[in-house]
Amino acid sequence: MDVLIENLFPGQTLEIPGYFAKSTAPANVEDDSVVRDVFPPTIKDVVEQLYQNSQLSTDELGLVITIHGYNTGAGQDNIDGVRQWYESLCTYINEDKCIQNRKNSSVFLGYRWPSEHVPGSFKDAFAALPLALYGLLSGGISLAISGLVLAGLLTFWASQWTWLSLIPTIVGVFFFTLFFTLFILRIVLYFRDSYRAINYGVPDLMELIRQLDQSLIDRRIEDLLNQEDFITPIKTNCALNQIEFNEAVLAETIAQIRQALDRKEVEINPENPKFVLLLSTIRQACSVSLGDEVLVQIAQEVAQIGQQQYDKAVSYWRHKPVKLSFIGHSMGGLVTTQVIRILSDVFDQQSIGALNSTEKSPSSRVGRVFSLGRLVLASPDIPVRAIVSGRANFLRSSLRRFEEAYLFSNEGDLALRMASTAANYFSFPAKTRTQGYRLGNVTVNPKESQSSYGVVNLSRLPQIPVEHLLGYLEVSVLQKNNNQSLDPQAEVKGEQESLEKDQKDPESIADLFTYFDCTEYRDRTDYGKFKDSNDLVHQTDVFNVMICDRQRSPLKLPDYLKLLFAYAQFSPDTFPKGRDVHGGYFWGRLSKRLIYRLAFVGFKGLLDSLVLETPEELGITNPLPNPLKDRLARIPALNQAIEKLKTSNSNDSELSDLLIEKRRIAIRYFSWVCEQKCIQVAASPERYMVDVLGRDRDAVRLGILAQEPLLDTLGKDAGTSTLKSITQTPKTDSSKPN
Repeated sequence: MDVLIENLFPGQTLEIPGYFAKSTAPANVEDDSVVRDVFPPTIKDVVEQLYQNSQLSTDELGLVITIHGYNTGAGQDNIDGVRQWYESLCTYINEDKCIQNRKNSSVFLGYRWPSEHVPGSFKDAFAALPLALYGLLSGGISLAISGLVLAGLLTFWASQWTWLSLIPTIVGVFFFTLFFTLFILRIVLYFRDSYRAINYGVPDLMELIRQLDQSLIDRRIEDLLNQEDFITPIKTNCALNQIEFNEAVLAETIAQIRQALDRKEVEINPENPKFVLLLSTIRQACSVSLGDEVLVQIAQEVAQIGQQQYDKAVSYWRHKPVKLSFIGHSMGGLVTTQVIRILSDVFDQQSIGALNSTEKSPSSRVGRVFSLGRLVLASPDIPVRAIVSGRANFLRSSLRRFEEAYLFSNEGDLALRMASTAANYFSFPAKTRTQGYRLGNVTVNPKESQSSYGVVNLSRLPQIPVEHLLGYLEVSVLQKNNNQSLDPQAEVKGEQESLEKDQKDPESIADLFTYFDCTEYRDRTDYGKFKDSNDLVHQTDVFNVMICDRQRSPLKLPDYLKLLFAYAQFSPDTFPKGRDVHGGYFWGRLSKRLIYRLAFVGFKGLLDSLVLETPEELGITNPLPNPLKDRLARIPALNQAIEKLKTSNSNDSELSDLLIEKRRIAIRYFSWVCEQKCIQVAASPERYMVDVLGRDRDAVRLGILAQEPLLDTLGKDAGTSTLKSITQTPKTDSSKPN
């Protein structure tokens, strides 16, 4: 396998163990060499940890994979910043009580694909020059010099013909400019990183997941069956008692046959040429002479017993799947989505709808062991169309396989707005500038919300039919007076210009995401001198995390110029002098908490944990509104009542009512916390119905994706809307959040 796996903290026992998986693909193809995993622990340690978790835990099992972005190679100091990030991430989740308390449930895996550090090697760039570019360089310089020499000669001999020297000079400068442009693209390494991400990073990670899947099946079979379990039935069924050889020889023979049959789909038939060849291999490996008839009987018994145990292993993991969750940053979001596209079972019957129909419900299962859990994308370097369901969205079938999906974005992300859009101008098939924007630049429009921050659609979440989220999503365009919506209906109604010109979005992929617009996010940070600060009320350590202080959305050209300068001079040790407009989410204290908790415990776990934390613990000095304060005061009593009902196996309806009441309070508190931090959230209707109201996820998703039945059947006498029926709450519930 082309991936090295190490323990991030060897010799330490952690509640959430962390591993570092590194692709062995080289920076250049000439550097390719065979690198083997010779350093313990290997993949077996990850497999053993996941298997032991399945034995010890009654909670959901999880494997959380984090994937870094572009320009993350080791610098001149040879320090791997990606590994340092994964180490700090693993340390953080083991210190976070909400995540740590879920013992024997999760394993963390930080994946490193082969990225480089900008700028690239000038020496290698010149050495790799194709002849055509070398011709442009030498020809351009030669023509420019010739033009200058000609200008000098003509000035001395015939000044009236000096203008002729401009011709070779202009052509030379043109040739050199072409060369220089392509050379700069080589030095910034974007396309080199993109190539390695797609062609090395994606296949290596996919193969790692495949190997984990197979190894977990094998580990379960090993636990169910040992060599002794083969001997007794084989001796009885194959009449081996009449043959004189000891148990050790028989065990060795059976082991050789098991090894020969392992993972080989060969029909055990003496007339099958493949089996005849396999039988010859088995006979040569056996230390005792047995007839073909006896060997065939043993092989049949071994295959039958092995198949029975294999079926039991598959059934075990079907009932205890390992949820595969991802945190993808920047180009890591591209790696994540491409891996899921490959792993998704395109022949899953639920994913094959009728022709000209979008009514599909693909399973979250991938392979025999894993299911897709949570997807957290931070400034993903993927097209903005990934959340719109038109034909151009090549990710729609894979993204909807996740049980939960979250997007962290900000308007001021210049790494995506300028660098990525400029680089993808050469490759992305769009005829307008606006279609080239990246998903990491999507912003949230609060519309008619009472507050500009917090969960801007909170009051509308309980409504039936659901309010779709595209109307809340925008992209800032400099040459436009107003932000452009992603909702096709906005332009149809004349409310706002839209990037999407179709009159209707055929499938609500956008409604499956919860969006965190962190453009104006203000918080305490873990940069340098602020990291170990315990001062919860000192206001001078609160800054705009993603953009410069006193900047507000929508950003104008002067704001971007100022932000570009701040981004260029950013350093964790000199903050707040600069700004990390692309990765600040992992430095802000609340945003970091949200990202990691969403990945490890999900939205429901996040809500349950937040209500146990005071505003002071979250770095908030503003007082709670009295109504919210009174509701939060009920949480301890609610928790006691919930635990009592859980232990007594009492009325499920009463327990459900208490959980709904608790989480309605929690989502109000969550919204208020985000409001204090100036984060705008557009929450998925699915998250409210499933994680607050406790409804069945599959039924809710079917209702959300099938827009027409929801809107057309609502209120008709012929029947009740699917979504209306699944969101029907107990009589004690109100129609709006408390």
